[in-house]
Amino acid sequence: MTTAQAESDRYAAISQRLIGQAEEELQKGDCLQAGEKVWGAVAHAVKAVAEQRGWVHHNHRRLHDIADQIADERARPDLRLLFAASNIMHDNFHEDFLDADRVEQGVKDASLLMRELEAIRVEPPLPFTVESRAQERRVARLTAKSV
Repeated sequence: MTTAQAESDRYAAISQRLIGQAEEELQKGDCLQAGEKVWGAVAHAVKAVAEQRGWVHHNHRRLHDIADQIADERARPDLRLLFAASNIMHDNFHEDFLDADRVEQGVKDASLLMRELEAIRVEPPLPFTVESRAQERRVARLTAKSV
């Protein structure tokens, strides 16, 4: 097993642990912690895909880049929306503006996204044609090339 594969597997395992913790926190009524665990679970699932592909993933912007790249590669704008919904869970940790029903939906959305990301992680990347300057810059950021 390569180092990248081992790291990818480690991120995927952390992701699974965190979504379980999100469900536990939600059951206890702690929406702040549940939301933050949701964000952590999704962030680690995204990092698992990035590690598999050799992409830079060590800051918040790169996580958004990765989500956008995967959504574009797969022609799946729903993945971008699910990622954004998980990011709102992170925002809720700081601002406490979501009710329990919305956080519960956030856990469900995150679980769906994580299943999709896991399926993507174990497949080879699809061919991708850069069609815009924004995509070119994003790919450069992910591959640590400067543009």
